[in-house]
Amino acid sequence: MPCFRAADTVATALASVLRQSEADFEVILVDDGSPDDTVAIALHAAGGDSRVRVLRQTNAGPAAARNNGVAAGSGRLIAFLDADDRWATDLLAMHRDHFAAYDGLGISFARVRFYDPALLQPGPVSAYAKQLGLLQMLGENPICTMSNVVVRRTAFRQAGGFNETMTHAEDQEWVARMLATTRWKVLGTNAVLVDYRMSKNGLSADLGNMQSGWQAMIERVRGYAPSEVAKAEAGAAALFQRYLARRALRTDQPGALRHMLAAFRHSPMTLFANAPKRTLLTTAMVLASVVLPRWLVHAISR
Repeated sequence: MPCFRAADTVATALASVLRQSEADFEVILVDDGSPDDTVAIALHAAGGDSRVRVLRQTNAGPAAARNNGVAAGSGRLIAFLDADDRWATDLLAMHRDHFAAYDGLGISFARVRFYDPALLQPGPVSAYAKQLGLLQMLGENPICTMSNVVVRRTAFRQAGGFNETMTHAEDQEWVARMLATTRWKVLGTNAVLVDYRMSKNGLSADLGNMQSGWQAMIERVRGYAPSEVAKAEAGAAALFQRYLARRALRTDQPGALRHMLAAFRHSPMTLFANAPKRTLLTTAMVLASVVLPRWLVHAISR
């Protein structure tokens, strides 16, 4: 669990881990140089539970925090949780069973419920994806958040850790690297197991930096999988621009129409071959945003 300035949320996140029906786990909480009371609040929330350990590092970003946490842990399965999200009680047990059923499974993920910043008002649920390929991972990241990822330690070692020079899309690049350079599969389960806070001020709401980070991620993947990227890039760009259009609507930001037009320019066939209902609904909402008040569009798009 990487933490930075998480004093307001870390207790809720940690409590969701300590409530797991699967009790055989260790928690590695990595404080990334927080200037607030994150560590003190986390230790209080842990209540002396010996399964919880706290590591401290100078501020280096979530990729470095995750890498350090993985190195400090000993489990055969590694689950990630951001300090502002929350797990369902059976998350660890269900992923454990998922791995037991598939020998070639490298990464297991589920579905995500989006919430308001206070985790009080539930919103939409991410779509079910049974198996991810490179096109889906480069384009729209159906996993949604690292809080939704459980990986075999052997698969993590083979693919390598997170790129610590990246501040956006480092999670996408890591999963794409596993898909492009190993034989491990990335499979989803239909259960909703993660509650994700939507914030207008979070990294995932900074659409400009997200786009720059996505382009940097594509270039990195191109370096070790050039032929795969050449085949997938146009379609992936279309799916990513559709995603940005949806994010713009959900976070009440301008640019949804521009992103949706870009999606159609890149590859209209991909948009209707991959979640056509999503394409139609997003297009309808984008067009409505041109004539309807922004507050109404935002309310409907939730």
